[in-house]
Parts: sequence; C-alpha cells; structure tokens
Amino acid sequence: MADGQSMRLQRYLSLCGVCSRRRAEEAILLGEVLVDGQRAIPGTSIRPGESTVTFRGEEICPPKKKIPTVFALHKPRGYLCTHGDPHHDGGGTIYALLPLHKQRKLICCGRLDKDSEGLVLLTDDGSLAFTLSHPSAGIEKLYRVTIDKPLEEKHKKTLSAGIGDGGEWLTLHSLRVLPGGGRRLAIVLHAGKKRHIRRMLAALGYEVRQLIRYRIGSFELGTLPAGRYRRLTEAQVAALRKNTPTSDRLTDSLGGP
Repeated sequence: MADGQSMRLQRYLSLCGVCSRRRAEEAILLGEVLVDGQRAIPGTSIRPGESTVTFRGEEICPPKKKIPTVFALHKPRGYLCTHGDPHHDGGGTIYALLPLHKQRKLICCGRLDKDSEGLVLLTDDGSLAFTLSHPSAGIEKLYRVTIDKPLEEKHKKTLSAGIGDGGEWLTLHSLRVLPGGGRRLAIVLHAGKKRHIRRMLAALGYEVRQLIRYRIGSFELGTLPAGRYRRLTEAQVAALRKNTPTSDRLTDSLGGP
C-alpha cells in the first residue's frame, strides 16, 4: 500500500483488515468512519499516509509490511549447507556459524557443496528463498574457479556449448579466463545443479582446486571474512528482488591471487 496514492475508503478499510468492502460501505453509512475528523460519506477517497481514518473512535493504520531477514554468510570450505550432517563424517554445517535463535528459521538460498566456499544467502522469507533458488528466476551466480592446469581453447568452446553428464545437460551462462596462466576462470550460472561446475570441468579432464562464489544476483561477497556473516539492509534485499543482471561486471576481487 503506497503512501500518497488515492484509493476508495472502503478498499482502505478492507486492506487494513477492519472489515470487508461491503461491511465498510455499511459502516460509512452508519457514521462509524471519520476521515480527518469529519464523518465520511459514500464514495470518499483518501490518501494513505496523509489522511487520518478512524473506525468507531480508533485510528486505522495499514499493517506494516514484514521486511525479510536475509543474512550473507561467507561459507568456509569443509562446511555443509544443511541443518544436520547426513553422512556423520564430522563436518560442520553453516548453521553452526549463525545466531542460535535464527538457525532453525533460515532457509539456505542456493547451496554450495562441502568443498566449495564463498557467498551463501539465508532468509526467513519463503517466497524470497524460492526466487533466489529456483532456476526459473534466472538469478545470476558468479564464481571464481581455479583448476589444476591451463584451460585449452577448444575446451573453452565445449564448456560454453554445454556438456551432458549423468543424464543431465549442464550449461554455463558465461565463461571468462582470468589473467594468470589460464588456470583461473570467472563463471556465471543462471541455474546450478549438484556439483555443476566441477562435473563440467571433470568431464574434460580438469580438477577443481578452488571454487569460490562471489555474487548472487546483485549482492557481492566483498570483504566479508570466511566464517562470518552480516545482515542485509532493506535496500539490498529490495535490489535482490529486482534481480538486475550484472554478469558483464566482474569484481576486482576476481582478479586477486
């Protein structure tokens, strides 16, 4: 409900949860509704945030919109993106790095495998989690990948075209070889399957030595240290919802050692 935009009084009362529109019309006729201290009449329009509306002597305000809680976590290598360790191999989970009172309420948006590291987003908002995780949303995820040997030009073309593995067709949105001997790659995915990048490179005979996720949508890992987290601001959450693609802009950190 945007402040300053004119709307019918009946609709405003309904949106505020006071009563249905039909009941609101009856309340107006009965003189139970005042606008700026004056008895309302049928057909009255008001401006939310500017007009003062009372119903049976009590001021009516729209419910405040819940702002999702979103945490950015720098996942260290060796941690699982799960609430529990299904294999009981002694590995830690990312939830152990978060505030205790938030652990059970937060949904991981786009997991990283145990051997990978970097940016993970967690939220208590189910619809936002779906937007950030589901392939249909096309949320960009930017990774820096270090492999065991220089990437051959012919293999760059193969990766860009896509690779079949285990009955699945794996593709990249973009691939760029970073300076430094051809072993460091900047890869953008729109939709990622389990161990997506590792499987594509392994199919061509490459071993991934390090895989770090630096960006999800519009939010970048930045200088957040490994194992630490911080809460996103309302503006950052809004930017995530807009999902503005930025794959052509690689952060300076991708060029680092």
